[in-house]
Amino acid sequence: MKNSDMADYNQEEINSLIAACLAGSAAAEDLDRLDKWVSGMEENKIYYQRMKNIWDLWHNDVNSHDVHVDSAYLKVQDRLGIFRKPPVVLSFLLKAAAILFLPMLAGSYYLGTVRHEKQAIAARQVFNEVSAAFGTRSLLTLADGSKVWLNSGSRLKYPRDFSGRLREVFLTGEAYFEVESDVSRPFIVRTNKLNVRATGTRFNVNVSSLEKTSQITLVEGKVTVCKNVAGGKPVEISHMKPSQHLAFDTLSESFNVLTEDTYKFIAWKDGKLIFRNEPLEQVIKKIGYFYNVDIELKDEKLKEYRYRATFEEESLDEILDLLKMSSPVDYREIKREPLPDGSFPKKKIIIFPARKKRA
Repeated sequence: MKNSDMADYNQEEINSLIAACLAGSAAAEDLDRLDKWVSGMEENKIYYQRMKNIWDLWHNDVNSHDVHVDSAYLKVQDRLGIFRKPPVVLSFLLKAAAILFLPMLAGSYYLGTVRHEKQAIAARQVFNEVSAAFGTRSLLTLADGSKVWLNSGSRLKYPRDFSGRLREVFLTGEAYFEVESDVSRPFIVRTNKLNVRATGTRFNVNVSSLEKTSQITLVEGKVTVCKNVAGGKPVEISHMKPSQHLAFDTLSESFNVLTEDTYKFIAWKDGKLIFRNEPLEQVIKKIGYFYNVDIELKDEKLKEYRYRATFEEESLDEILDLLKMSSPVDYREIKREPLPDGSFPKKKIIIFPARKKRA
């Protein structure tokens, strides 16, 4: 190839020339071509230096990155005319190896650096874990100023300081997040089935084990929801907009996104239980979860009975009495007997159809 054609070199040819030069097996003609390519543009000089840095790190087993572009370039010029052209077969093999080796070497160096960085960050991080007792709610402020409300029986694992490129927390149960904006460090809520990625926004995540669906409710801003894949990278399933509610079926892994009145999904953080034309089966499930009691419906027909109500700071007995007064139901509490270890089982309530009053 003529020197005038150097501008038309493709990446493979350049990598071959650089590899042969660094290995000390390049012919004078090849060194001259590389010299003209490197001196042709500043970008070429930078690219050559990057490859030389990687070569030096690999072959000399050094940790310093203090390699000067100008001095390295002069070394290439000093080699002009010293080396003799190797046999044709050897030259071809060297070039073929360089085409494969340099990109692989660069990739290995990059991956090793990233892996080392992640391990160093993980080693530095100290995690805290907080739980909300059943029947209570907890509010905490994270190191970046973000606020998290934990619902009854929920648990959050979070780092004492966010020292990496991501702000990651791990949730079991339900929590409402008000995330401080930081575009350079995304905030990620990791759960068993879904991950939620945000930068600065307000949203609710419900992954309660009592529900067959995982639910994400976006109040403000935007979030990306990803599905976890066993042995692989999470897969994006939705970019949510404000006032959207996502329900993900944990068995079929199907999902739907609807525009909703978001407050009914987050009212729990204010001590409220809001029901808007919901089946009684769902109503008692939420009440049972909130107050840590087992509630059982004794009649299948009652499951589809629709209920509309707002409860705020009422006790369990007050809520049950309100249900009795406003619905065709009655209830009774099962007497609890001590277990063999002396403890008592969870309180259990039976709800059944109310008897019709005689005329």
